[in-house]
Amino acid sequence: MVDWTYNPEDYGKQNLIPEGIYWVRIDEAKERVSKTGKDMYELVLKVSGQQNKIWYYLVFDSSTPEKQQQTNNKLGAIFDSFDIPRGDLNIEHWKGRVGAAKIRHRPDQNDELRADVHYFIRRNKQDKLPAWQEQPGKMANIEVIPF
Repeated sequence: MVDWTYNPEDYGKQNLIPEGIYWVRIDEAKERVSKTGKDMYELVLKVSGQQNKIWYYLVFDSSTPEKQQQTNNKLGAIFDSFDIPRGDLNIEHWKGRVGAAKIRHRPDQNDELRADVHYFIRRNKQDKLPAWQEQPGKMANIEVIPF
């Protein structure tokens, strides 16, 4: 039997990554199938200076020309931010790559806030970010860099 003391005060408390711009590293990348049956990549991102990780789902949607263009734009943003050669869809090559992302808070299906990737930062806009911080809690929230 498990030896555990449940604390009901902990239920619903969240330790969200603060909103801001951060270095992010692709720790894991897996091929998956979306709920709608489309191919997708699931990326697990380590966030500089934070203990929590963020999951990013890239769905390959070619159902309309607009959806195909949106998918290509998302792919292009990943290629640019993480300095991945354009068109390289071998996700084994993506693992360990470092880029940057704007993290925001959004409500999930239960109306609880969750941190997610709002967008990836272009490579030529990453030079103002502080050095990568491996240890959680060592890096303060970074203000959004104006473009």
